[in-house]
Amino acid sequence: MTINEFPHIIDLAPLSDQRGTIKIVPEQHRMVITLQDLENALENAAKDGKPSLADWPHRTVHFRMLSRILGGLDHPVTSFGSLLPDEWGDIPPDIRDRIPGNPRNVHMQLVSMLKRAIGLFRPDIDPWSALRVLADAEVRIDGKMVGSVQRRAERDGLNPIDIDNCWIARQLAAVPAEDETQERQIYHYLVRLSGRQLIQHAGLLRRDLALPATLLQQQCKVILPDWLQEVADASDRPTCNGLERVWRTIRHHNLTAQSPDDIMALIYAGKLQHDTAKCVQQIKSGSWRVYIQRVRQVLLSYVDDPTIYEGRLKHG
Repeated sequence: MTINEFPHIIDLAPLSDQRGTIKIVPEQHRMVITLQDLENALENAAKDGKPSLADWPHRTVHFRMLSRILGGLDHPVTSFGSLLPDEWGDIPPDIRDRIPGNPRNVHMQLVSMLKRAIGLFRPDIDPWSALRVLADAEVRIDGKMVGSVQRRAERDGLNPIDIDNCWIARQLAAVPAEDETQERQIYHYLVRLSGRQLIQHAGLLRRDLALPATLLQQQCKVILPDWLQEVADASDRPTCNGLERVWRTIRHHNLTAQSPDDIMALIYAGKLQHDTAKCVQQIKSGSWRVYIQRVRQVLLSYVDDPTIYEGRLKHG
């Protein structure tokens, strides 16, 4: 079966005013109050021939085992997180002692499956699990991506619907240049999800999510000082690129350079090495060496005393 064959799932979706938490819960959700109600809802879906997006949790969630561990299934769904916490060390000792087999593995499996089921039927209680379930159905790439966003958002006390473009921009602003591509993939996945039908209908994410400009896009226009622009105007394009990258690095690190001699001094003092540049822009060490070589060669014609640098230039 495909996702298009599950129209009933849309009826189970939460409603949201997109101003914060999910406030309106459809009648089907109000009926799932206890863990026993959750089991009944999953069994009814199976009997009706309507398997859920929760990956058939009625087959994988061992409700009999859960009942023995928790002393019954009459516990409110809202209490599941305290009865069977995510962290092994946080589980009450009396409950932990009842977990059979390989206790830690059984615990992880139960928590994972139950969260998916709760997320499907009670997204108002666990919107992050609801987002994981629908994400698997809509854009299944890597389930860890939602988890990565969740950990960061929960530090700020945010549910999925609370995430906006300003928050995304703040997360990316703190990322080193060499990690930017990988980090942007995580938030790009979130942006893609926000445009999908099930996610929009569920009201789990804002519909206007977008990524900010990349570091390179933000830095693409480099204004050189007049004395350095004169050098650039008389140079070929690769050398101009080198001058722009070097100047961008100088400005980023608040270094002082008011003449060609100052730039040469920074180079030979080891203050414009690859480690310094990669904090500003993504660039391979070999490419940076080529840029530095071009800059040194062109500036040699503009320094006060070229003989100071000629010997050093030949030896790299």
